[in-house]
Amino acid sequence: MRNPPREDLLEVVSCELGKRPAQAPTMDDLGPYRLGVQRQSDSMTVRFVPEALVTLKAFVEAERQCCAGIGWSVSEGPDEVALRIEAGPAQLEAFAAMIRTEDIEDAR
Repeated sequence: MRNPPREDLLEVVSCELGKRPAQAPTMDDLGPYRLGVQRQSDSMTVRFVPEALVTLKAFVEAERQCCAGIGWSVSEGPDEVALRIEAGPAQLEAFAAMIRTEDIEDAR
């Protein structure tokens, strides 16, 4: 997967970075906790170990402020927590590039 410049990715997802709290966790902060990523036609689900829950919730709260047009939800289970991102196809491609993993299961 080609990694376009970050500015191009942010334009695709219509993110207003100025609205994001400066000290909020990023997807890079969540990377070490990631278990897997699944891409659906209208969403992407990123699974994490349960220990990531507090960081994940802080990440989602920040993303809701700067990327309000994207759907962000967190689900909790006994063995994992998951982030569901609901967006358009181009936006999901941009998020896939930002996650920086080649291990995305395509369930479209």
